[in-house]
Amino acid sequence: MLDFLIIGGGFVGTALACHLLRESANGSSIALLNSGTPLARGLAYGTQSPYHLLNVPAARMAWHPERPDDFVDWLRNEGHAASGGDFVSRQHYGNYLSQRLQEHIAAQSSRLIWSHQVATVNALQSVEGGWQASLADGQRLCARRVVLALGNFTPACPHADLMSLDHGHYQDDPWKAGATSGLEVDDPIAVIGSGLTMLDLLTTLQQQGHRGPVLCLSRRGLPPQPHRSNELPPPNWHAPDDWLSEPTLLARLRGVRQAAKDLMADGGDWRDILVALRPRTPQLWISLSLRDRKRFLQHLQPYWDTHRHRAAPLALRTLEEAHLANRLRVVSGRLMGAYPAKSGVHLQWKERGTRVLHTGEFVRVFNCTGPSTRPEADRTGLLGSMARNGQMSPCPHGLGLLVDDQYRMLDAHGRPQHGLYYVGPMLRAQYWEATAVTELRQHALAALRSVLGKIPGHVDRCGL
Repeated sequence: MLDFLIIGGGFVGTALACHLLRESANGSSIALLNSGTPLARGLAYGTQSPYHLLNVPAARMAWHPERPDDFVDWLRNEGHAASGGDFVSRQHYGNYLSQRLQEHIAAQSSRLIWSHQVATVNALQSVEGGWQASLADGQRLCARRVVLALGNFTPACPHADLMSLDHGHYQDDPWKAGATSGLEVDDPIAVIGSGLTMLDLLTTLQQQGHRGPVLCLSRRGLPPQPHRSNELPPPNWHAPDDWLSEPTLLARLRGVRQAAKDLMADGGDWRDILVALRPRTPQLWISLSLRDRKRFLQHLQPYWDTHRHRAAPLALRTLEEAHLANRLRVVSGRLMGAYPAKSGVHLQWKERGTRVLHTGEFVRVFNCTGPSTRPEADRTGLLGSMARNGQMSPCPHGLGLLVDDQYRMLDAHGRPQHGLYYVGPMLRAQYWEATAVTELRQHALAALRSVLGKIPGHVDRCGL
């Protein structure tokens, strides 16, 4: 029986593996499973395009929160002339994570047992002394501690009609290999969603030489806001102690707006308000009533997302160039239907605030609505299996799944499950801020303390 099993090989899985390799007792056995995506890269950092940039300055991307200069030092050692305020290629970051993991493996190989497999886990079952993982190839692995370090899921389908289209005309995941292959230079395409994924797709298409018209359709038509050119200087604005102490969502919204208005009137930058708000966000989210959380998700989340999750200034040039060339049309509206057409896909949509039905034909439609946050909707995957087996407590607002204060997953009755942990972006259900490296590395380090708790005696029933 393994001591520790990590399921997921993206940023969180890599950070947890490095922590465990450093901190585990002599003789401990650690295994990491990841399915499909390159180890230590995942979807986000597995891109092959040097034009896909990090949306966070390099100085904030170190894997360990207590080593803030690690990534910048690595860049310089690798010969990249980068400063802490630069928005560098995601390829570099994937290489950095991979190298740091390999260094930890090499340093601990004489005292720990390490293994890695490319494998898909279909189900988990509680057994005496731990958990049994059933793999797609028929293998079974048992471990005393299991950590789900799963990253983001593919986007949910924005309209049922799209599901009936073939993959050549509808791409449900723009990150899939070959998602943009086969397009002619002048082919008209449609993009559902106007956030950071849309921006990545436009960058890919531009580098491939695509110059055809692009319709970008989203509920509110809000493109990403830019970071400052240098995001590193400390904010000039410091929040008063009683800022946002009012309990209601409306009062807090007014407080944020007034602070931004006052700061900008003094020549400041509204981004400093977001910087000051960020460390307080988890507690503010936790203290909101269920009713106010629902209201936030219905009315304010799109505005929060576009201001909080900003884009690198250089990356936004792609958007500006497409606008200036009259190739990109961003529409605020709702998709009403999608049907096969001679040239690809016939779309129908209504613009926001109108009843007029618009139509258009496109060679390909891309779903860029952002990752799904409903784990129970993962019908064929591990989390779907766990939901059916009562091993998971989904967020009532569809934001992820629930854990206790030790990161142990709660079952369908709200009870913590010993030896089963989750760390990843679905912690958003409880903390809201749980999708960026800055927060995820803190969660990974905090979860480590629970995972490394004393392991009780056990009886190995797995025959391993």
